[in-house]
Amino acid sequence: MRTDRDGDDKGPARSPAGRPRDGKIDAAIIEAARELLLETGYPALSLSAIAARAGTTTAAIYRRWSGKAQLVHEAILPAEVMAMPSASGDPGEDIRALVEATRIMFDRPEVRVALPALIADTVADPDVHARMTARFAGSLATFRTRIEPESELPGDDLELPLLAEVVVGAAIFRIIVRHDAPLDAAWADNLTRLISSGWSPLARAQNSAG
Repeated sequence: MRTDRDGDDKGPARSPAGRPRDGKIDAAIIEAARELLLETGYPALSLSAIAARAGTTTAAIYRRWSGKAQLVHEAILPAEVMAMPSASGDPGEDIRALVEATRIMFDRPEVRVALPALIADTVADPDVHARMTARFAGSLATFRTRIEPESELPGDDLELPLLAEVVVGAAIFRIIVRHDAPLDAAWADNLTRLISSGWSPLARAQNSAG
């Protein structure tokens, strides 16, 4: 699957490290990508249009990103949005915090517009897929250590990533399949209750308290 619409969007791979990147150009490209996503949608978005809006060139974009999918991923899911919350020490509260952080991450217009086609392009390109997975991995690892940093229970290292998969997967499913359904407080409350009732570390804690 091609990730760029126009022929003039084809460009070289990232060039080797040279002079330092201009942060103002980075910011202008990211902002242009977000604006054009809302105006044209993801399939019609082209790097040449982004470059023109940002006042730069497609070559400058390729020096920073491998192509449209990677650029859009970083534009709609910047690092500050993907950051996981600090632990409260209460497993139930921490699950709720994960759900709420995920809701905030995905419940933005540019994410809803881009996500369906962006996922298809990401899966179709192994390199982009690896880059995007790596961006999420840091957030998930951080959340894992904040929930139970000293846990030695067998299986916990599997359950916590699965917990994150369930929450993020539920949000993505709602956006793509139930695209008119909101990611609102009611959704967050219901998902928190559902997960909390079956998540084994929390269930053990509840059973011990009883």
